[in-house]
Amino acid sequence: MAYAAVSSFSLHSRLGPLALEQRNEVGVLEPIIFPFPREHSLEEFGGLAHDRLGVNAIELCQLQFDAADDARVERLRAALDEKGIKCLTMPIDVGDLTTESDSFRNEDIERITAWFKVAQKLGAHYVRVNAGAPVGGAGEASSGVVGALTTLSQRAHDLGMSLLVENHGGPSSDPDFMLKLLDDVGHDRLGLLLDLGNFEPLISISHGRFAGRELPTTGLDFSPIYESIARLAPVATLVHAKAIDPASDGSPLLDLERALNIVATSGYTGSVSVEWEGQQGDPWEQTATTLAKVRAAFPHLQ
Repeated sequence: MAYAAVSSFSLHSRLGPLALEQRNEVGVLEPIIFPFPREHSLEEFGGLAHDRLGVNAIELCQLQFDAADDARVERLRAALDEKGIKCLTMPIDVGDLTTESDSFRNEDIERITAWFKVAQKLGAHYVRVNAGAPVGGAGEASSGVVGALTTLSQRAHDLGMSLLVENHGGPSSDPDFMLKLLDDVGHDRLGLLLDLGNFEPLISISHGRFAGRELPTTGLDFSPIYESIARLAPVATLVHAKAIDPASDGSPLLDLERALNIVATSGYTGSVSVEWEGQQGDPWEQTATTLAKVRAAFPHLQ
């Protein structure tokens, strides 16, 4: 069944701190915290998304979990079940599979696998990992990356889920990189989560805003974004309908209707998840506006 879903990241400004990580020069993991306020818990988010937006499926982002012990996961699953909500996907932003250190990579595989088990308990259909580090994009598609994704794919399969990788900055947002990675791992083992906004120059603008830096938004060529979408849409397993704040002159930075139409024209019939990444306006209203565009482009979505 295909769903119109909403990512918990769409409410990033209301669901508490975002917790990322990176290894320092000696390999020690250091946290990167974006201290957003917590107006709603993840348990409340699912019910609110159902009641306010009329969706029956959500994504729950690992970086928004303040705890993942068994008791908490059971409470979260119960809250979803009470509203009849499907946890479609868990995006997992842990580790760096492109590291040159086999030891660090193996450690990251185990930490990612631990989150797979959380996702399984929540009934997730997909788990999404990165081709490289969540911060700073991806490195080369080395044999270590291919081997790690092959291992993770089997572990996800053993838990009854499918593994996805996302165009998420750096080389991973290059269609050539992504198509080769999918071929090397095998399309039967690894699927693509196509994020319509995670291409240059849009992704640098978005990441810069999160870091408090407003990059120039005028005089840029956005046509390569639509070309990249057209190349990757035929192999997409899941799609993120990304929306961000407009340019400094008020014009939209991404023609989302055009992007969605490219995906629809490719013959895509899967689920589409809304990911509002802006900081202006009410996030519920912005998410609802984006969701309406998704439903207009894909009338078949539940």
